[in-house]
Amino acid sequence: MSPELHVDQECLVGYVVLRLSGRLSVRTAPAARRAMLKTLFDVGRVVVDVSGLRLVTPECVTLLPSVLTTAGGWPAARMAIVDGDGVYEAAARRVRCADLLHFYPATEAGVRHVDDRPARVTRDVSVPADPSASATARRFLQQAAADWELSPDLTEIAQLVVSELVSNAVEHAGTTSTVALELTDERLKISVRDGSTTQPVPRPLDMVSFRGRGLPLIDRVSQQWGIIDHQDGKTVWAALSTEAPAVAESEESSDPETDRAV
Repeated sequence: MSPELHVDQECLVGYVVLRLSGRLSVRTAPAARRAMLKTLFDVGRVVVDVSGLRLVTPECVTLLPSVLTTAGGWPAARMAIVDGDGVYEAAARRVRCADLLHFYPATEAGVRHVDDRPARVTRDVSVPADPSASATARRFLQQAAADWELSPDLTEIAQLVVSELVSNAVEHAGTTSTVALELTDERLKISVRDGSTTQPVPRPLDMVSFRGRGLPLIDRVSQQWGIIDHQDGKTVWAALSTEAPAVAESEESSDPETDRAV
């Protein structure tokens, strides 16, 4: 353990309280990461007290949601943050990751709420550029849907969307893709990032054809969808309502993450 970072662990019934003190910096982040990951893998439910841990730069706070994601994310890994002075929560808001965690002023509150789902949960997987990609993506979505207790209707539509997005990436990009899921109370966002800068072109919907149905179908069933351009590829995403998963009229995206939306 780094001399700048001290870890005190209290093992209780069903969970662990991990108290970190000293400095959280680029130098000490790996040691803090190892301590949190080990506890999450061993126990699965951890209350991390950072009240005595000085945050050297706001960006270092991203270590916390990163650890939770690496450990499998909620509900496989459950973590509450005790942040007595609110420093970490403020930093997390600044770098836009506060909704991936729960922050509490005292250990008792953290213990009571360690099982609560964060306001935003994410999960991702890499899929190959071969005919098995769509099936891999559907299985990944099914597991996430079961873990997150999504409705059967939403799960069915989400499977259709992820299958079409991945099929398009395999056919037109020919590169490995990353499938990312993001769930909030209002929506499920499905994103597929590939390594091609070639843009997909929507065609009229033809339910008889086996080709060219992806984007028209996604336009029919999603609230919004769009494309994010990257220097080394693109991300095509679609958002589904968690409240009323049904065929929806497409509308122009207002997603702040996109460079442009379709």
